[in-house]
Amino acid sequence: MPPVTRPVPSPCPSRRPVRAVLVGVGVALLSAGWLQPSTAAPAAPTAPTAPPAPTATPEVRELAVPAPPPQRRRRAATTARARPGAVLAQLPAIATSAFSTVGVTWAPGTDAEPLVKVRVRTDGAWSGWEVLETSNDADGAEAAGARPGTDPRWFGDSTGVEVRLLGTSGTVDEPAPADVRVALVDPRSLEADVAPVASAVPAPASTARTAAVPALSPAPAIVTRARWGADEKLRSLNGKRCATPDYDTTLRAAIVHHTAGTNSYRRSDSAAIVRGIYAFHTKSRGWCDIGYNLLVDRFGTVFEGRYGGVWNLVHGAHATRWNAGTVGVSLMGNFETAVPTKAMMTSTAKVLAWKLEGFYRDPRGKVTLAGQRIDVIAGHGDVMATACPGRHVEARMDALRKAVDRRVGSYRTPIHSRWQQLGGERGSLGSPVTPERPLGKGRVTHFQRGDLLWSPATGTHRVTGTIRTRYRALGEARHALGFPTSDERAGVLGSRQNTFQDGAILASRATGAVELHGAFYRHHRALGAEVARLGLPTAPRRPGAVAGSQLQAFQHGRLYWLRSTGVQEVNGAIATTYTRLGAETSSLGLPVRGDHAVPGGRAVEFQGGRVTWDSATAKTTVTYR
Repeated sequence: MPPVTRPVPSPCPSRRPVRAVLVGVGVALLSAGWLQPSTAAPAAPTAPTAPPAPTATPEVRELAVPAPPPQRRRRAATTARARPGAVLAQLPAIATSAFSTVGVTWAPGTDAEPLVKVRVRTDGAWSGWEVLETSNDADGAEAAGARPGTDPRWFGDSTGVEVRLLGTSGTVDEPAPADVRVALVDPRSLEADVAPVASAVPAPASTARTAAVPALSPAPAIVTRARWGADEKLRSLNGKRCATPDYDTTLRAAIVHHTAGTNSYRRSDSAAIVRGIYAFHTKSRGWCDIGYNLLVDRFGTVFEGRYGGVWNLVHGAHATRWNAGTVGVSLMGNFETAVPTKAMMTSTAKVLAWKLEGFYRDPRGKVTLAGQRIDVIAGHGDVMATACPGRHVEARMDALRKAVDRRVGSYRTPIHSRWQQLGGERGSLGSPVTPERPLGKGRVTHFQRGDLLWSPATGTHRVTGTIRTRYRALGEARHALGFPTSDERAGVLGSRQNTFQDGAILASRATGAVELHGAFYRHHRALGAEVARLGLPTAPRRPGAVAGSQLQAFQHGRLYWLRSTGVQEVNGAIATTYTRLGAETSSLGLPVRGDHAVPGGRAVEFQGGRVTWDSATAKTTVTYR
C-alpha cells in the first residue's frame, strides 16, 4: 500500500548533524534516546527558537541491519526449499525519531544484489512493504570510495522502520552483504519549501530570437541549489576532490530516471525530497554530490541537481559507464506504480529540448555510448539492468522524444552550418562543449578546439588557441572588442590575430595574446609599415597615473591617451628616458605630441617639456619648459 503522508511538522531546532553507525538494537540504543520502544508514541517536534537558515543540513542516522545467525538462516532457506527469499539481513520493527527518507547500503565486495524491502510507521500505522531499487551509478574515482546500496525513498514524516534483505539466487549459502546499514534522513524544513515555484529562477541566459535565425528552446525556470537549501559543505565530506565538479567534453544523450519514491507528495515537500536524496548520496553512499543533474517533480517544477552550473556539462553519478556525455534527468516518483503527470512530462520535454538543441543533437536519433547503440533520449533501463524509470515512463518515451523534437524545431543555425563546413565533430573544432546560446546581439558555441561566434553584423567566425583563451577571459562579445570580424590569420610582425568590431587580439610567442581596441587599435593599425618602431602590445590597456588618462605598453614603447590630446606615441630611446624620469608622474607630464621626425632625429612633446633623440649620437636630450 502507498505510504500515508501528513503535513510537514514545524522545523526542528538546529542540531549538529550526526552520522552514527549503530551496531545493535536494544538497551544501548534506547538509552541513547534516539530509538523509542515500539509501543511508545513519537515525541512531538519542538518549535525552532530562530528563523530557519537559508540552507538546511539534513540529519542522517544509520542503523545496523544485522544478519541472522547461520543456523536460523539455513533453516529459513531449507523451509523455503531454497527458493528466492531467504533472509540475509533483518532489522525488526522499531520506533525512531522523525525521518522522511530511507535508503540502505552495505560494504563493497558483495557480487549479488539482494532484494531490499522496507516499511515505515506513519501517523501511528505501519505501511506495506516497499521494495527499494538497488543502484550503483557512480563511476571512476567517485565509485572507488562508494558503498553499494539502494535508491533513497521518501515516505514523508515517519517514526518507525523495519528492513529485510532477501536473497535472490535461491541457494542456501548465498553470500550475505556485510555491514548492512539503513539510513534514516531528516532533511529538515525551510521557509522556502512552501513555495518552490516562486523560488524558481531562469537559467542565466537570454533566449530571445535574434534576427531571422531560429529561436533556440528557452531555458526552463530552475530551482537552484541555493533555493532548495543545499548545504554545500556536504560536497566535501568524501574528500577534497569532490569539492570541485568534474565536467564532460560534450553532451551526446540524455538518460531519464525516476527517484522510485512516493507519488503522493505535496508541492511543499519537493525541495525536502531533493535535500534527502542529496544527503543520502553524500553521507551514506559516499558520493561526491547528488547523482542526478536535474530533477522534475510531479507539479512540473525543475530542480538543479549536481553542483557545477546548469549550463555546464557536469559529470553526474546516475548511470555508471553512461555518465560521460549524458545529462541525467530524474522524475520524482515511482513510475512502476503510477502514471507521470502531464505537468511533469511537459517540463521534462522542455528540459531535454533546451539541453539537446544547443549541442545539435537529434532528439529522435541514435548515438553510440560505452560501446552500445542507444537512443539520444534513453531510459535508465535501456543502458542498465534496472526497472528505472518505471514502466509507465518507458511506455511514454517515444511520445517524449516526439515532444522534444517539436520543441527543438530547427537547430540548423549559422553556427551549426559553419561547424558542419569545418567537418563537424571530426573536423578542426571537435564536439561542442557548451550549448549554442545568445550573447548580446549574437550567439556563441564553445567547441573542444575553438569557438564559433555569430552576429547579424559580422557573420560567423572562428576563434581558437591563445586568442580564444584571452577573448573568453575578456567576456567575449560583451567586451568593447565586440564580435569577431575574421577567423584567425597572419598578423603584423609575425603575430597571429583575429580582428573584431572595434579592435584585434594579437598573439605571439614573445608577448602572448593581448587585445588592442578603440583609439589605440586604430593608431597601431595606421602605423602600417612603421609598426616595428612600436612593436606588439605586451599588456592590456589600463588607467594611467594621471586622472583621466589611459596607457598601453608595447615591445618598444607606450601609447598614452587623454581626452584633450588623443592618442600619443612614445617609443625607443625616448620611451626609455621618459620611463627613467618617472613617465607621466615626472615634471614632463603626459605627451601632447607623440613621436615625430625633427631635423637630425625624432622628438616627443610633453606637457612640461620635450625629449629629443639624436640619430647621429643615439642620445636623448631633455628640455623643460
